[in-house]
Amino acid sequence: MRKAIFVEFCLLILCSSLLIGIATAGEPGYTLMEAYQTNAVTLDGKWTSGTEWSDAYILPMVSTTLGPNGIWAYKMVMGDTYLMSFLMESPDNTNDASDLWTICIDGSNDGGSAPNSNDVKIEITGHTTLRVYAGNGTGWSTMASTGVTWKDSLATSTYNSANHYVLEVQADKGALGAWGANPPHHGVFVSMYDASNVSRGTVAWPPTSANNPGRWGVIATYDTAVPEGFTIAFVAVLSTIAVIGALALRRSKTSAYFFRSR
Repeated sequence: MRKAIFVEFCLLILCSSLLIGIATAGEPGYTLMEAYQTNAVTLDGKWTSGTEWSDAYILPMVSTTLGPNGIWAYKMVMGDTYLMSFLMESPDNTNDASDLWTICIDGSNDGGSAPNSNDVKIEITGHTTLRVYAGNGTGWSTMASTGVTWKDSLATSTYNSANHYVLEVQADKGALGAWGANPPHHGVFVSMYDASNVSRGTVAWPPTSANNPGRWGVIATYDTAVPEGFTIAFVAVLSTIAVIGALALRRSKTSAYFFRSR
């Protein structure tokens, strides 16, 4: 058993290094692959079908006090408009005015210690209110929310059989800004806050800050490199340092691990 876990650990380090080496900026060890949609998203705040997000790149979110504590997923919708599709799942099942979902995108992946004009922040507060911001060099300024659509709801999912909040967001890249010439190399930060569980704190990927683009994760490469027989979700697990501690866990324990509520 120990030998098998050691082999898995070595494979993890190998696969992680292949992806991490591609990144040009961002928090070390936090990269993801741009998965292209093959299953349509119904923007209803739940897994409309068991396969709706199975084609996405799925990663754990991390609480600084509890470790992995939720998941998020990303995929790109190709077509007349380029839609960045996000899924976020929280252990939270309470509706509080201060609950907060956050998605940040560094359109040019140029980092920096403060948001600039190619950085965008999407916030959803209290499960009711959408606000979108653009960086101004020192912080954030309100911008039009055109091109961002969302829905969250209490639902079950592939990863958690108990009722919990699930958020789906689609953002039109063209409406958010004139970004750099080297897609998909964008910086990304996602987080969620449950006002009913202050001890959990902000759960995020990476576990850094929405206000420091230099420490966000990076969309580093395309999904065309995924070997046949490997799922996007599996490669995602191999690409992040945050999940190393979960190597010995199997799929049957995923829900309990990612959605601890103590």
